[in-house]
Amino acid sequence: MDVKGRTLPAWTLAEVLLAMAIVFLMSGTVGIVGRTQIERARHLAARQQIAAVRVALETYAVDTGDYPTQEQGLRALVELPVLSPVPEGWHGPYLVGTVPTDPWGEPYAYTRSAGTAAYRLTYSREEAE
Repeated sequence: MDVKGRTLPAWTLAEVLLAMAIVFLMSGTVGIVGRTQIERARHLAARQQIAAVRVALETYAVDTGDYPTQEQGLRALVELPVLSPVPEGWHGPYLVGTVPTDPWGEPYAYTRSAGTAAYRLTYSREEAE
């Protein structure tokens, strides 16, 4: 560009396109790494919530002599179950508020085989780890 006989320095189209490509490449990399870290944090949060629910289940079992049935579910930790067998010695609620959902907004899966003390507590994307 010429202003009163002087040439001013300017960016060429190739330099502008190269700078834009570098910015887009860097932002794409940051986005992928950021998404990975967010997903890892969600899995960690789910495992921590499961640990808290397990403590509530253990306290329930100490008070009532058994874990909730699969039909009663985790709701038994918040309010006295009305489904048979109605536990004696229930001193809940064992969780404050409501039964938590996993970081993806899905309910935790509580499964228990009849006649056993074993239970399984999982979250919706546990297999994806």
